[in-house]
Amino acid sequence: MARTTMSVVVLILGILSICLASPIRTYNGLSVQLTVADGLLGNSTDGHITLLFAPAGVDPLEDQDVTTSPDHFYGKNVFRFKGGDAELLSGGDGYVQPRTGVWGYPNSSLSEVPAGDYTLQAFLTPYESVTRSDGSVVSIKFPCGDGALPVDGPGSLTTPATNVTVSGGSQTISLTFTNITAVEDFNGTEIGGCSQGNYVETERLKYVKIRSSVLSEFWNRDMFVGANVLLPHGYQANDTSTRYPVIYHQSHWPADTGAYGYLTNPAFTTAWDTGILPSTNITAARETPKMIIVQFRHETAFYDDSYAANTANIGPYGDALNDELIPYLEKTFNTIAEPYARIQDGGSTGGWESIANLIFRPDLFGVCFTSYPDSLDFHRHQAIPLYTVDNAYVLPSGENITSIRENINGTLTNVTSIAQENHWELTFGTSSRSQLQWDVWNSVFGAQGYNNYPLEPWDKVTGEIFHEAVEYWKPMDLGMHVATNWDNELNLGEALRGRIFIYVGSWDNYFLNEGVEEFQKTVDAKGGAGWANVTILEGEPHGGNYQRREIWNYLELVASWISDHAPNGTNPLSANATAPSGRGNKWVDVIARGGHQAAVARQSWPVAQKQGRGVSSSSVGTWDPGMKLQAQWLVNGRPVGKPFAVKQGDNVTLDKIWKVQLAVTGRKRGYVDETRYSNTVTAW
Repeated sequence: MARTTMSVVVLILGILSICLASPIRTYNGLSVQLTVADGLLGNSTDGHITLLFAPAGVDPLEDQDVTTSPDHFYGKNVFRFKGGDAELLSGGDGYVQPRTGVWGYPNSSLSEVPAGDYTLQAFLTPYESVTRSDGSVVSIKFPCGDGALPVDGPGSLTTPATNVTVSGGSQTISLTFTNITAVEDFNGTEIGGCSQGNYVETERLKYVKIRSSVLSEFWNRDMFVGANVLLPHGYQANDTSTRYPVIYHQSHWPADTGAYGYLTNPAFTTAWDTGILPSTNITAARETPKMIIVQFRHETAFYDDSYAANTANIGPYGDALNDELIPYLEKTFNTIAEPYARIQDGGSTGGWESIANLIFRPDLFGVCFTSYPDSLDFHRHQAIPLYTVDNAYVLPSGENITSIRENINGTLTNVTSIAQENHWELTFGTSSRSQLQWDVWNSVFGAQGYNNYPLEPWDKVTGEIFHEAVEYWKPMDLGMHVATNWDNELNLGEALRGRIFIYVGSWDNYFLNEGVEEFQKTVDAKGGAGWANVTILEGEPHGGNYQRREIWNYLELVASWISDHAPNGTNPLSANATAPSGRGNKWVDVIARGGHQAAVARQSWPVAQKQGRGVSSSSVGTWDPGMKLQAQWLVNGRPVGKPFAVKQGDNVTLDKIWKVQLAVTGRKRGYVDETRYSNTVTAW
């Protein structure tokens, strides 16, 4: 996909900023009317409609990726939608009214779909309304054994794929939802119904799923977490005297494949099942390392996994996995239940999860072998200098900020910008509900907004960064967390010394090397060079095992670390290093700082007061970051003068007598427009 020119970006952003304050317009161009077949939808539902325009004859679901798809994507929220209703999608101007507007990619308006022949299909993702234990109310799609698909997940309504010709002029296309996507048949044991299935087990690969008390309490509904457990050759369940260390392999939704793609890699499967690595021209035949490998299944309403941490938007998944699921696994399987024998590893999303779990839980885990992790230090969130610039899409120099790059024969190619990815995500869901990458970072790293959804760090359309919202990300900035708690009661400087191993390529496709480099600078400034073992391989892209090692060479490296740090090893892991006092990311702190009650507490209403004879003044109140505020004076209950723009922290005055009041209206994407009124004062 060609890089968007700066002039086009400026034009788009300028148009969208104007549209934000404009009323919804009607369009004479392309419209799509959607109805529901009789009997298909029993009750009314809130949800999200996604329209996909594919080239004629191409399955619209065949290629949805932002980097390669030829499709045109459009999305719109619906409310109390039911059989007999007709929902019209037309126009689209950057979410003028974010609850009901249409947003599209790569063109924001349906009227901009080029004339031609297409295969068109629509999907309705139904939302479930839930009141969480902190009082926040969200409407959201809970996954159902599908790994949280952004479109066409189980329970979604679908229209038939329909061939249409777009004329380029005034036109209305009618589609009808006639089918509901079926829940996956697990062909295994069901636990708790939809999304709680376990797969069919084999001799080596076992499946576990438990109800999480802490998640169920937070979400006010039954919530489950699971694991794929890969047992080594020679494992005997009744031989409790023989115990094994565990690698907790963090990654995306694994379905039934097992860690390291066990069921999809015949060579790995053969060696693991026999316990013998065949000889090569370099090495003789040898036994495979004897360890248990666990990969979690923890799909959420926001993504295909939870990021394995306690977060105010997704819930106490760190506690669910570490304090509920791991103890269950240790009772069920013959593990060595000691920190030195609990290993964290993973790449990309799993890379962040693996190092975060060690940093937040040095009392539970011994070491992490982390590969190309998501941003460890938000001085570089991918390539965004998040703390120092005012726009996530465009640098002060005017250059677009790139999200994805590819190096082919030394040439930068296949470049995708951060603006493109965020605009594409917006078609799949507003308020960080797309179940895609940038949105889940908002959910994991940020607090709840006053609208109950993630407090987004920037405007998804324009890229304007809300720095007060970014402040709430800082507890999840792992470099900052280590440095801040270096020599206090957590004592992370000593506790984690020599236990962090990170690998990334210098040409990571997602610029994740930049976050690693920032993390390294932060911890080296505190502990000296080498406090964390960081490997940056020149020219390597995203992917591969730790340090690009062959899988068995890597597993033998892990086995060697475990042996060295065992109680009878050459460098035993000390009790001080694994003291309970090192624990971070505590749920009580996370929800107190970032939950619904904290969002309510940071709001305040305008306050008017008499300032002098005939003069009144008022503060505009405090609002969530990113709110666009407009004020209006009321005298004797009636508006006077024209509404005027104000911003957070402003105080305004009026030279009027009698009863004076200030009304302030806030608007923001993903929020319902709200007007707050001050008290009334009498100025003489």
